[in-house]
Amino acid sequence: MYKGKDFIAVSINDESKLIAADSTVQSVLERYTELRGVDISAIAVAINSEVLPRARWQAEPCLTGDKFEIFSVVAGG
Repeated sequence: MYKGKDFIAVSINDESKLIAADSTVQSVLERYTELRGVDISAIAVAINSEVLPRARWQAEPCLTGDKFEIFSVVAGG
């Protein structure tokens, strides 16, 4: 199916997923938002119960067993 690619198992909003072993948080979130028609600037993410600042998404590697919690950012006042 994906010759030459290694995969790791992660959880995204309580659903088990296989992603490329060399994925970053940014790449996972880009794919997630693309599939759901969501604006990436309108989400936040916690990895293993720790909110990950947007500035770290590109450099943060995904690891086997990571638990992503992706949620919509809501402005308030």
